[in-house]
Amino acid sequence: MVQRIYVGNLDPRCSKEELTDECGRYGRLVDVWVARNPPGFAFVTFEDVRDAEDCLHALNGNMLGGTRVKIEMARNQGGRMAGPQGAGFDRGG
Repeated sequence: MVQRIYVGNLDPRCSKEELTDECGRYGRLVDVWVARNPPGFAFVTFEDVRDAEDCLHALNGNMLGGTRVKIEMARNQGGRMAGPQGAGFDRGG
């Protein structure tokens, strides 16, 4: 089951490739989307929820680029978990 994580406080200079490399250490990625206007956040979708959890625990509060990132399980606007069980992939967070 796929799971999306929210990466907040992301250095605006952080590239999609850098985030893909960093998060890809924890499992197979389905998608990486880095916001540019406004910058400072991203969504990373993992193929397996356990890999997303591993990434969250490993990287949350750590330095990525020039800032300390905040990582959370992504939620849809209604507050449900993002992914098939939460009715889809709304990039609005």
